[in-house]
Amino acid sequence: MKEIFNLISTYGFPMVLSIYLLVRFEPMLKELKKSVDTLIIINEMNKNDKNFKH
Repeated sequence: MKEIFNLISTYGFPMVLSIYLLVRFEPMLKELKKSVDTLIIINEMNKNDKNFKH
């Protein structure tokens, strides 16, 4: 029984912290991905405009 409590105290905190950070940062990462995708689309549109003018 003592070994189980030792395992929980050893690995429990890192697991809880990892889950908390994942839940906390997931919406921010999704928003960042959306922004990067938008920038890629805008960049491609600008490249196409430049190629079309020449």
